[in-house]
Amino acid sequence: MFSIVLACLALFSLLPAIHADWWTVEWDAPEFIELSGDMIVPNVPNPPGTPYVWPGLQPGSTGVLQAVLDGRSGTWWIGDGYYGTPSLPWGAGFNAYLNQTVHFSFTVDSTGNWTCTLSGPSTAETTLSLPGLTMNRAILAVELYDVDFNFGPVIYQNVKIVASTDASSWCGSTVSLGYSSGEYTVDGATASNNTCSVSEVIMPSAS
Repeated sequence: MFSIVLACLALFSLLPAIHADWWTVEWDAPEFIELSGDMIVPNVPNPPGTPYVWPGLQPGSTGVLQAVLDGRSGTWWIGDGYYGTPSLPWGAGFNAYLNQTVHFSFTVDSTGNWTCTLSGPSTAETTLSLPGLTMNRAILAVELYDVDFNFGPVIYQNVKIVASTDASSWCGSTVSLGYSSGEYTVDGATASNNTCSVSEVIMPSAS
C-alpha cells in the first residue's frame, strides 16, 4: 500500500511535503487495459483545502493515469491526465455539480496510447502516450490535503475493469488505504473472461 502514497500524489499536488489523507478501493492484476464507470458527483467541501476524488490506473510506482475531480476552488472540475513519469500536459475537462453522473473511460491501443473520455454534464477526450507502462493497479481514490472527509459518500456505478488475464483471480478481491474491512461496499462484482463488472462501490465519509 505504501506505493500508492509515493506514486499517487495526484495531478496538481505541487507540495509533496504536505501530508495527504487517503481513502481507496483497489484491485491488482498483472495488467489492466481498460477502466470505465459512472461517478456520482459528491458534495464539494468548502475552501480552503485541496480535495481530489478520482478513478485511475497505476503502473507500479512511476505515476498514475486518472480522471480527477478537483474541488480546490469550491466548485468541482474534472479532467483526465497522467501524473508522474513521463511528465505530460494535463488534458481536457469540465465543471461538475452535486449528484450529476460523470462517465469515465480509459482504453489503450497496441502502441501504448491511452484514450481517456469523460461525459455527462459535458464531454472531454484526451489521448496520452504512455508506451512501455503496464497498468497493474485499478484505483478509486479520495485524496485530501487539509480537508476532512465529511462530504461522502463517493459512489461509483457500472464499473468495468478489463485485464489481459482472466478476471476470476482478482475481481472479487479488493484492498484499501484508509478503510478497514467492511467500511466500504463493493456490490455485484462478477468476473467474465478478462472483465470484472461491479454494480456499485460506496466509499463513505471517514468516521
